[in-house]
Amino acid sequence: MSQLDDRYDFDWLPGFREMTACQEKEEEEAGKPQTEAKTPLLPPEELQQEEQSNWKDYEYMIRMLPAAAREVWAVVDAMLDQFEFEGSSMYVEYPDKNAVLKIVDAIYEKLKYYETEQMENKVDGTRGKNCYYLPPEERGVHTPFRHLILLIVCWNMAYRRQRYRRRKKIFPPM
Repeated sequence: MSQLDDRYDFDWLPGFREMTACQEKEEEEAGKPQTEAKTPLLPPEELQQEEQSNWKDYEYMIRMLPAAAREVWAVVDAMLDQFEFEGSSMYVEYPDKNAVLKIVDAIYEKLKYYETEQMENKVDGTRGKNCYYLPPEERGVHTPFRHLILLIVCWNMAYRRQRYRRRKKIFPPM
């Protein structure tokens, strides 16, 4: 034992040996060292203010999107709500690209009228040239509209993943 360890010898405290033995047993079972730094918890009021501030910023960015992109965002948001649960594939360290592309395909099926209708804008009710329209022979997997959907899916997933990590730090599992 070094001199530093001697200064922090608490064996004289009643129950100290039992407590340390219990902690050592838990560490052996968990397989992690005792000197693990814990992140400080924010007070609930500050947490709520931070979440509201982040959400207002996110909503503002969504309002700046063109009408078609806002509709895509609404469908993406509803679709990703289904994946928001503990253990979801959306929250793994590296989400599977094929799973993300399946989500894109499902959203595209709901909104493919953007590529098929030449003069209709269903979002704001105006009639005009649809910038996403493509003749049937040019439609495929790599169209600008599919790329827009993929961008919004990734953007929305990134936001949800950050929010999930923030909440996990503040409310660690018991």
